[in-house]
Amino acid sequence: MEKPANHYFERQVIFMKISKVFIALFMIFTLSISIIQPIIATSENISDKVFRLHILANSDSTEDQDIKLKVKNYFLENTSDLFVGKTLEENIEIAEKNIDYIENICNKCILENGYDYKSKVTVEKEYFDTRVYDDFTLPAGIYNSVKIELGQGSGHNWWCIVFPSVCLSACTKSMSDYLTDDEMELVSDGYTPKFKIVEIYEKIKSRLDI
Repeated sequence: MEKPANHYFERQVIFMKISKVFIALFMIFTLSISIIQPIIATSENISDKVFRLHILANSDSTEDQDIKLKVKNYFLENTSDLFVGKTLEENIEIAEKNIDYIENICNKCILENGYDYKSKVTVEKEYFDTRVYDDFTLPAGIYNSVKIELGQGSGHNWWCIVFPSVCLSACTKSMSDYLTDDEMELVSDGYTPKFKIVEIYEKIKSRLDI
């Protein structure tokens, strides 16, 4: 007659153990979210303020990669006075209004170097992995960008920042003019594990198109 009571007691012990594990996991999850969420929020604030430049080479051949760098230099030389807007929105509008101009200067550079494929310029939102520069680290995320595809656009790419004008001026000074203290602290810490956390989250988010 004692066996049912013993079984009940054993089930209670098991239930209590499972409950303790569940509570511990829940507390760890809650604590992790409380730590990670502000980092993600800060990184997304940064991606909402930065305008990227993204150039994709025709292929990975030495010649096409060389052309990509020449186009990059030619683009920077001929757009130094173009992106003069004081906000992200103003510079996006400038880019959209000058797509033909950007394509023309890219095509001119390609042609002058002996190739006849064309460039395709779009202004769009796209996912970027974490990027480590000399003086700061830009977190992964979905950024507005000027995207320049050379020919097939299937080669390794080159990217920089059009706004703030990191490609054209001293980066930390320019970035600090537009980012908050918390955002500057994040990008100035160098590459740390928190950037990997952000990268995993943003990559999943971009694939789910959230």
